[in-house]
Amino acid sequence: MVSLFRAEWSKIAGNRIVLGVFIWIFPVTALVLLIFATISAAFSEQFRVAINAAPPTWTGQAQTAWGFVNSELGRFMLVGFAADVFGGEYQRQMWKNLLPRRQRLPLILNKFLTVAVYALTAFVAMVLIVTVMSGVVSAAAGASYGPALGDMDGPAWAEFLRAFGSQAAISFSAAIIAACYAAVGAILTRSILGAIVVGALLALFEQGLLIALTIIASITQQTDIFRIYLYTPGYNLANLSSWSNYGNGYTPLFLESYNCCGAFSVETSTVLVLAWIVGLIGLACYLFMRQDITN
Repeated sequence: MVSLFRAEWSKIAGNRIVLGVFIWIFPVTALVLLIFATISAAFSEQFRVAINAAPPTWTGQAQTAWGFVNSELGRFMLVGFAADVFGGEYQRQMWKNLLPRRQRLPLILNKFLTVAVYALTAFVAMVLIVTVMSGVVSAAAGASYGPALGDMDGPAWAEFLRAFGSQAAISFSAAIIAACYAAVGAILTRSILGAIVVGALLALFEQGLLIALTIIASITQQTDIFRIYLYTPGYNLANLSSWSNYGNGYTPLFLESYNCCGAFSVETSTVLVLAWIVGLIGLACYLFMRQDITN
C-alpha cells in the first residue's frame, strides 16, 4: 500500500496545472489576499481604523480559515481535483494497463487516500498562512493580535484545540464527500468532464431537494416533509459547525418559519456524516469492482 501511495502521489504531483488550479489555490489565494490586506493596512487610514475597531485573534483566524473548505466554492474546487484524479485514469487509458495485474479495491481506496492527503496538506498550509499573515496585517495596522501565548492556560488551550479539531474534521469530511461525488461521476461516465458534471450536480442536490420539498409542502400542507433535508450531508456538516462554534444546533431560517423541525444533536449528525462517507466510498468501490474496464 505504501508503494501504491507513493506512485499515486508522484503521478498527481506531475500534473502541476490541476494541482495549482484546484488544490494549491487554497493557500495561494489566502496568501495573496492577505498580502493585499497588509499593503492596505500600511497605506489606508480607514482600513487601519476598521481593524483596530475589531482586531482579530489568532485563535479565531485559525478556526475561521477552515470554513472556506466547506463552502460551495470550496467543494466545487475539490470536485474538480477529484474528477481529474479518478476520471483521468479512463481518458488516459491507465486502468486498462493497471487492472489486469492488480486487485481493484486497493487501487481505488489508495486514490481516496491520496486525494485526502493532498487536500489536507493544502488546508493545513492555508490555515497556517491565514493565522500568521493575519498577525502581519494586524501589526501593520497597529492592532493587537491576541491572545498572548502566556495568557493561554490549560482550559483555554483545551477549548481552542477542541474547536480547531472540530472545524478541521468538519471541513475534511466535506472534502471527502465532494471527492466521492466526483469519483462516482468518473466511474459512471469514464471521463473527467463527466465526473465534474456529475459531481457538481450531486453537490447541488441539496438545493434542488429544498426546492422540491418546498413545492410538495405548499401543495400538501405537510411541513414535516422538510425533515428529509435534515438527513443530507450539507445540513449535518453545518449543524456540527454550529454546535462547535455556538454551542447550539443549526436550523435554517426557512425551517424556523415553518416551525417543523428541530436541530439534530452532535451525536446524530456525526453518525449521519460518517454514514454518508462510508456509504459513498462503498458505492464508488462497488461500481468500480463491477465495471468492465477492458471495453
